[in-house]
Amino acid sequence: MISPAPGGFEVRAHVPVPTVAVLRPEGELDMVTSPELVVRVEFHLDQERHVVVDLRDVDLLTSNALHALLAVHAAAQRRGLRLRLTGTDHTAVTRVLGQTGLDAVLPISASSTEEVVAALAHPRPVQRD
Repeated sequence: MISPAPGGFEVRAHVPVPTVAVLRPEGELDMVTSPELVVRVEFHLDQERHVVVDLRDVDLLTSNALHALLAVHAAAQRRGLRLRLTGTDHTAVTRVLGQTGLDAVLPISASSTEEVVAALAHPRPVQRD
C-alpha cells in the first residue's frame, strides 16, 4: 500500500505475518510528513500488530520526526506491543539519532527488516533460572 503525501513522501506498508506490520517511509520525514507515519503506525497498533519501521529510504529526519517516533514507541509500549526501527545505517538517519542521543532510547535494530519480522513473529520463550 502506498500513501502519497506532500513533497513526494510516501509510506509503503505490508503485513508479512498477521502479528507484524512493516512500514517503509520514503522521502523527508519532517513536520509535514511525520503525522502520516504516526497515523499509519497507530492503525497497525490498534490491530494488535507489532510494527517495524524501515528507515532506509528516509532522506531527512527532523526533530518533528524524532518526536513522532518517540510517541509511537510509547504508544506501542502502552499496548504491550513492540516498535522496531531498521534501515538506520545511513547518514541521514544515523547522524541525527546519534547527535540527539535517541539511538540509545529508540528501539533500533542492526538486523535486517526480515530478521526483525521473524523475531517478532516467533519470539523466544524467556528462560528463568
